[in-house]
Amino acid sequence: MTVTDAANTHRVVSSAAEPSTSESTPLQTSTRGRPKPWVWVVIVLAFVSLFAVRMLLAQRLSALPVLVELPAYQLTSDQGQAFGAENLRGKTYVANFVFTSCPSVCPRLTKRMAEVQERTKDLGDALHLVTFSVDPETDTPEVLRGYAQKYGADPKRWVFLTGQLTDIEPVVVKGFKMVMGKKETTPGMFEIVHGERFVLVDGKGFVRGFYEATNEGIDKLIVDARKLAPN
Repeated sequence: MTVTDAANTHRVVSSAAEPSTSESTPLQTSTRGRPKPWVWVVIVLAFVSLFAVRMLLAQRLSALPVLVELPAYQLTSDQGQAFGAENLRGKTYVANFVFTSCPSVCPRLTKRMAEVQERTKDLGDALHLVTFSVDPETDTPEVLRGYAQKYGADPKRWVFLTGQLTDIEPVVVKGFKMVMGKKETTPGMFEIVHGERFVLVDGKGFVRGFYEATNEGIDKLIVDARKLAPN
C-alpha cells in the first residue's frame, strides 16, 4: 500500500465513524426560544379583557341619564279623542310646547319638530312626536287639527294635545319641568310664556334629555332618539 492509499483509507474510516447529523436531528430538536402554550393564552385573554373594558366604557359614555319620571296624564288629541301617558307606554317620543296663535317662536319650534319627523321617518312607529298646547283655552282639537295639517304632521306619528288648563299645566310644569304661564305686559294685556326646549321621553315615561331648538340641539336629539327607539 502506498502512503497515498493509507491516507485515503484513514479518511474513509474516520468518515464512517462520525455520527450522522441527519439521523440525530429529530432527537435533538430544541424548543428553546419558543413561548409556552400558556403564554399565548395569557396574551389572548389580555386582549379580550382590554376590548371588553373599552366596550363598557363606550356604552357608559353613550348612555342617556334618567332625569325625570313623568306623572300620569290624560288629555285630548287633535282628533278629539282621549289621549295620555298610557297611549305612549312602550314608545319613545319627542315632546315640545307651543300655542297656535303665537306669532314668533312657536312657528320655528313647530318647523323644527317637522324636521325631526322627516329625519326620523325611517324609524316609523318606533318614535312618536307629541306637541302640547300651552294655550288650551284657544287651542281646541279643531284648531290643533288645522295647525297640524299646515305643518304636514303625520297623524300616525305626531299628535297635538289640548285639554283643561288645570290638567295640562301640572304635566308641563311639574312633569316636564318646563315654564308655562301668562305674563301681564301692559294693563289688561297678557303674554303667554313657555319653555322652548324639546324633551326626549323613553317608553317607561322617563325624561332622558332636554334639547335646544338649534341645529346642534336637533342633531343631538335625533342621535339620542335613535339610541332609545326600539329596534
